[in-house]
Amino acid sequence: MEDKYGECNKSHEDLGRGKDGCLEFMPNSFRPLDCAVCGCHRNYHRKVIQWRTEVVYTYCKRLHDFTKEDSRDGCQEFYPRDHDDAAALECAACGCHKAFHRDEVSKRVG
Repeated sequence: MEDKYGECNKSHEDLGRGKDGCLEFMPNSFRPLDCAVCGCHRNYHRKVIQWRTEVVYTYCKRLHDFTKEDSRDGCQEFYPRDHDDAAALECAACGCHKAFHRDEVSKRVG
């Protein structure tokens, strides 16, 4: 996968220490590390990192007693009670709804 670069962050003295407005790095055909639009080196452009978010169901996060700071039941993984529609949303181990087990994991793509 080819790396992508966004806007240029070089501050130019002739622009009063401002940026030139280049929004995307495009390699120059003669010097591939220089931008064809603004002429700056690729290092001045922000590298665009792409992320993918996956939903996983892990330990139960439901507070069972609000008087204590951390009173969770200890259920470590969502396991559906049954495989039909209504019961599939209830955990067989702790009896909580599937939403209490939801977690999002972000992974870098490429």
